[in-house]
Amino acid sequence: MEKLNNLLVYEWTSWRGYLISYLAGAHCAAEWDDDWEVLDAACGPDIRAVLFHHRLSNAALFPRQRPAFERKLARRGIKVLNAGRADMRKRTLHTMLENAGLRSARAAREGPVDQFLFVKTDLNYGGEAERALPADLQPLFSAPADCPIRGWDDYRLLRRDEVNPAWWDNPHLVIENFIAHDDTIYRIYGCGDALVCIRAHSPDLIKKEMERPGDRWVCIDRRGLAAVADDHEGFPRDMWRQLAGFVARYSFDYFCLDIIHDGARHTIIDLNLTPFYATHPPAADWFTFLRRGLQQVVANPTLAETV
Repeated sequence: MEKLNNLLVYEWTSWRGYLISYLAGAHCAAEWDDDWEVLDAACGPDIRAVLFHHRLSNAALFPRQRPAFERKLARRGIKVLNAGRADMRKRTLHTMLENAGLRSARAAREGPVDQFLFVKTDLNYGGEAERALPADLQPLFSAPADCPIRGWDDYRLLRRDEVNPAWWDNPHLVIENFIAHDDTIYRIYGCGDALVCIRAHSPDLIKKEMERPGDRWVCIDRRGLAAVADDHEGFPRDMWRQLAGFVARYSFDYFCLDIIHDGARHTIIDLNLTPFYATHPPAADWFTFLRRGLQQVVANPTLAETV
């Protein structure tokens, strides 16, 4: 499978099986205390862009000199994909959606006592990536040891009157509306102008797209997305509206979104800048579409600028 050899992925424990590993041909391992020389040496004469690919929920401090690295790359004429964007925490996503006038899963403190709510960590996937850091870095990235939820398998589905009142003010937790209707989940991969929307099915409480039979996908570019006015390719109009609103406000170079629904209203519940795919290469035609989109971003830095 042909890969982009002019894109360097500067990654921390996020290469094999991750979607980017099937798109880019060059990568080097990152450590928190790297000096500039490590990244500089990896940027050979063919490299035109670098993607910081660290699966931490907030990787703004990883590596330690990340802002300086981004500035030095820019001075060398090397594009930094998703420059300045490293925060994927759930509270951050809630605020992003609300600022864009989009629906958020953030739960209100007041409401029906019998409404079901989902209590999660602010860190994605229960902070699993953060706990893989060396012990001396834990205070910078991970939740404290007394955080009442310690992992994704400890998420709580509770009625509002069962939620500990102190949890509403705990900065390490998020409390979301429990959104459920059927087993449908929409996953969107974005590479520059290219978007792939997958309608998948997952019976699990925490839904994941797992390439099950019956999944359906459609390729669309940003211009085509803006023109969608009704149900399109069997995907609901409201899903397209939420996606279009997000993409219009936040033009990431490389990203992944998850969207779920309650039967009528669709809500973006996850933003991922380091999406995992599988331990085997993708075979679907949509993968070639994504690769072309990323190729255009690397070749022409003005195609997808962050807002």
